[in-house]
Amino acid sequence: MLASTETLMAIDGPHIDPYLFQQQLEAFRSFVEEHSGLAFVSFASNPYTEEQEGYKYEIHHAGRDALAFQAWKQSDIGTGDIVEAVIGAIEIPKSNLVPWKGRFGKEARPHQPLYEAKNQQAKLAKIEECLFKLYREEQDEESFAELVSFFGKTYPLLAYLFFLKDRSKYLPIAPTFFDRAFEHLGADFKTSHRCSWENYSIYVALIGELKAMLAESLASEVTLLDAHSFAWMLAAQMEHENKLANVQDYLSLPSTEREAIVKARIGQGRFRESLISYWSACAVTGCGEAALLRASHIKPWAKATLEERLNLYNGLLLSPALDACFDSGYVSFNDDGKILISKRLTVEDACALGVTSYMRLKRVEPEHRKYLAFHRAHIFR
Repeated sequence: MLASTETLMAIDGPHIDPYLFQQQLEAFRSFVEEHSGLAFVSFASNPYTEEQEGYKYEIHHAGRDALAFQAWKQSDIGTGDIVEAVIGAIEIPKSNLVPWKGRFGKEARPHQPLYEAKNQQAKLAKIEECLFKLYREEQDEESFAELVSFFGKTYPLLAYLFFLKDRSKYLPIAPTFFDRAFEHLGADFKTSHRCSWENYSIYVALIGELKAMLAESLASEVTLLDAHSFAWMLAAQMEHENKLANVQDYLSLPSTEREAIVKARIGQGRFRESLISYWSACAVTGCGEAALLRASHIKPWAKATLEERLNLYNGLLLSPALDACFDSGYVSFNDDGKILISKRLTVEDACALGVTSYMRLKRVEPEHRKYLAFHRAHIFR
């Protein structure tokens, strides 16, 4: 079960800022929709994210096939077979997860020590023993330190070797890009020139936190590699195309005001509490289990002013399916509260989600109407 955002924030160490995350997620949705022509629902289902980032799964499979470490035996240590397998796992033609081609000659390849070990029996035995320990035993911290002694602090190479071991625990790294991604997400953390097991562990933990936040926001399955792709695309694509969210207003606020906004956004603050008090149950279905209900902004958080973000009348308390449909523009409501269903939502999908044309808001105050009008004009499909 994923930890909630507030639980993650309680753990010591650097963290993703929930407000900046939501702002960049909204920008990411728009960016992906612009490139794909489709609403972003999940990483696996969108053709643009699949085209841009799906190759990493292919490289992982190809690398593990080349390694075939499940068949390694103690007697292979010192034969050169393990080194050859690792070279094959690194030198995958389409791979950009580790800079293996050596732009400044073969001697500049980060895995050059593997080639040199072929002609030095003592070194060959030591490096193959280290690689055997990495892939066949569970001494990862010790293995990391030993690999540093062979390859130096070649962060992308070391991270890639660990990624091949287990993509559910470890990730590739491009320090410059991920440092920028963490900056855009408000995490006070650097990886450049800081290659160590401790730094790598914090890096993976931050991407794990990002994974949990994405899963919570998207209400869909998100892998660690998906979260890695999200961060990479922020720094490598959206920054380049000037598509990141403008967060200068937020960054200019005093820390106390930022904390109030964050608390409101992650469901701890007065916005959610005021909606629960006002509606007492789902504003449409009447479901009264508060733990299942979402505090949904009518005028989206990313498009609202600071005052509008906390305004009671800019919110609906909705069941998860209705919240997802409303947030994505598949449903809206007229000024009398009657539901409007987008033609993009098929009859079959509406039925599966429990959305019917008879639904309506339990109440609509005059103060709701300007927000509903905005939703119909700018969000409803």
